[in-house]
Amino acid sequence: MTGKQYPAVLRSPGIGTWFAVLVCQRFPVAAAPLALVFLGHAVTGSYAVGALLGGGHALAEAVAAGPLGRRFDRRPARSETALVLGVEAVAFALLTLLATAAMAATTVTATASASLWVLAGMLVLAGLGGAVSAGAHGGLRALLVRLAPPEHRVAALSLESAASTTVWTVAPALVALLAALDARLPILLMVAVAAAGALAGRRLLDPPRTATGHPARVWRVSWPAMAYDGAMMFAFGAVSLALPLLLTAHGAGAALSGPVLTAYTLAGIGGGLLYGARAWPGTPLAQAALLSAGIGLALGAAALVPVLGLVVALFAVAGLMQTPALTARAVSLQDRLPESQWAVGFSGMYAAGGLGYGAAGMTVAWLVERVGAQSAIGLCVALSTVVALGSSMADRRPPRTARRVALEDHQVSLADR
Repeated sequence: MTGKQYPAVLRSPGIGTWFAVLVCQRFPVAAAPLALVFLGHAVTGSYAVGALLGGGHALAEAVAAGPLGRRFDRRPARSETALVLGVEAVAFALLTLLATAAMAATTVTATASASLWVLAGMLVLAGLGGAVSAGAHGGLRALLVRLAPPEHRVAALSLESAASTTVWTVAPALVALLAALDARLPILLMVAVAAAGALAGRRLLDPPRTATGHPARVWRVSWPAMAYDGAMMFAFGAVSLALPLLLTAHGAGAALSGPVLTAYTLAGIGGGLLYGARAWPGTPLAQAALLSAGIGLALGAAALVPVLGLVVALFAVAGLMQTPALTARAVSLQDRLPESQWAVGFSGMYAAGGLGYGAAGMTVAWLVERVGAQSAIGLCVALSTVVALGSSMADRRPPRTARRVALEDHQVSLADR
C-alpha cells in the first residue's frame, strides 16, 4: 500500500472541494491571533488590547467547539459549513467597519467617550468570529472520514493534518506582511477567504450517514482523547513561549526562535505525510502513546542539552512525531464513537488542544520567573507526557457504553444479512 494511499484519497469524489473548504475554514482561525493583535494596536495604540481581542477569539472558539460540533452531527455538512463560514465572514467584516470608524474619529473627546463601547464591540465581534465556526473543525474532519475510502482513512487524516499545519505556518507570515501596509488588510483577507469557503461549502459532497440506535455518552468516551490533545498542545505551547529565553540562555538571539519553530512545523508536515503513507505496527492508540513518549523525551532533552545545534535537532525530531501522534489519537477516538458523534468528538479534541495551549501560556509565565526557561520547559513537557500516557492507559479498555454500541451495531449488521 505504500505510495498508493494518497492518490486513492485524492481521487475520491468530493475530496477536491473538501480541501478547498478546509483551507478557507482554517485560514481565518490561523490568521486571527496575530491579525487581531495588529488591529487592536492600530485602533487603540495598545498591543495589550490586541492581545485581549486575540484571547477573546481563542477562548470563544474553545468554548463553542464542542456544542457547535454537535450541529454537524445533526445537520447536513453542506448547509452547516456554508452557514457558519458566512456568519464568520460577516462578523469580521463588521469588525473591520467598526475599527475603521474608530480610527476615523477626529476629536479626542469623541474618541474617549466612545472608546469603551468600541472596545466592547470589537471584543464581541472577535469572539463571535471565533465561536461561530469552531464546530467546523470537527465537522469537516468527520466529513472527510465519510468521503475517503475506509481503508485509506489514516492517509486521509494525515493529509488533513498536513494541510492544516501548512495553513498555520503560512497564515501568520502573510498577516505580518499585510499588516505592515494596513492593519485592516489581514482582517479583510480573512473575510474574503471565509466568504469563499461559505460559497464552496454549498458544493460539498455529503454522503448518507450510518444510523446508530444507541449513541455513546460522547464525553465519557472521548475525555481520554481530549486529555491527550490538551497535553500535547500544552507541551507545544510551553516550548513555543519559552523558546526565545532558552535560545538566549545558549547565547543565540531570541529571533532564532522563529526559524526553529518553522523547522518544528515543517517536520510535523513531513511526519504526518510519512505516517499516512503506509500501515504501521500496533493499534492507533498504542502508536499515539509511543509517539507522545518520544516527543516528551525529545523536548525534555532539548531543554537539558548544552549544545545549540542539538537543541534545534531535537526540536525537529519532536515536530516529526507530533502530527502523527495527533492523527493516530484521532483515529483511535473515531474507532470508539458511532458515526453520529464523530464531529462532536473531533471538535472536543480540538477545543481541548486550544485550552492546553492557552494553559501553557499562564504556566510558563509563572515558571520562567521562578526556575528559568530550561526548567520551565522540562517541567511542562514532563507533565504533558504523564497526562498523555495516563489518558492512553485509561483508553486501553473501551467503556461499557462504547462496547454496547459496537455490539448492537454488529447485531444489526448480522440481522441485515
